[in-house]
Amino acid sequence: MISVITCWKHPAAQTIQERNVHKTIGTEHEYIMIDGSRGIGLAAAYNQGIAQAKGDIIVFVPEDVFFMKMNWGQILEKKFLEDPWLGMVGVAGTQYLFADKYSWTAAGRPFIKGRIVHHLENGDFFAVVFSAENGDFPVVAIDGVFMAVKGTILQSINFDELTFNGPCFHDLDLCMKINRNHRIIVTTDIVVKKRTQSVFDKTWNTFGQLFLNKYADQLPLTTVKSMPDPHHFISSQVVDLKGKAPMETIC
Repeated sequence: MISVITCWKHPAAQTIQERNVHKTIGTEHEYIMIDGSRGIGLAAAYNQGIAQAKGDIIVFVPEDVFFMKMNWGQILEKKFLEDPWLGMVGVAGTQYLFADKYSWTAAGRPFIKGRIVHHLENGDFFAVVFSAENGDFPVVAIDGVFMAVKGTILQSINFDELTFNGPCFHDLDLCMKINRNHRIIVTTDIVVKKRTQSVFDKTWNTFGQLFLNKYADQLPLTTVKSMPDPHHFISSQVVDLKGKAPMETIC
C-alpha cells in the first residue's frame, strides 16, 4: 500500500488533490492530510503524517501538486520491488551537491535530471526541463515537489523539524540521511504539475545556509566522477506546453 501525505493551510473535507490521487494512483492507498492552518512547518507536518501512515511506500507532496499520468502508484511499486537498495524516488533532482551552494540546481546540466510541469493560476502552462532524457537516473538529492520513500526507512529516520521548521530544505535534509545506506533516483515515468512557483527569498537563503552548515563535513556529494564547472553553468529549459499537453486536472 502507498500512503500519500500532504499538508494543507486550509484543510477541507475533500480536495481536488485527493480526488486526483484516487483517480490516478492505480493501486491500494491512503491519503493523509495534515492540518497546516496554524503555520506548522512541512518537516513537522510530514513527521505527523509518518506516524499515521500504514503504507509500504510513503509519498510526500505539497498541497498544490497534481498527477498528470495514470497508474503512477504501480510504477513506484515496481521500482521499489525490483531494487532492494532503492530508498527514494523523485521527479527532479541532482547528481551533485556543492559544499558552498545550497540550491540543488546549482550544478546545472548535465548533472540535474527530470522535469516539473507548472500550471499557474494566471493560465501559464509550462515545463521546467532539467534534462531531456527519459528514464531513471541516480542522484544525491531530489526536489520536494514529489518524494516517495520506502516505508521501512522512515522507521529509523525522519524529517528534521527543529532545524528546518519552515517551508524548505526539509527535502534535501532527508535526502542526505537516505543517501547513507540507500539509492535515490529521479524518474521521468511519473509526471506531476505544480500550481505555484517556488520563491527564493530571504527565508529560503536562511534555511539553505543552515543546510550547508549541518552537512559541512559531508559535502560536496556526488554520484558521478566528473565535477561541475560553475564557469560553464548550463541552466534548465522552460518549454511552453499550451496546446501540447492536456491542461485539465484529472479528478
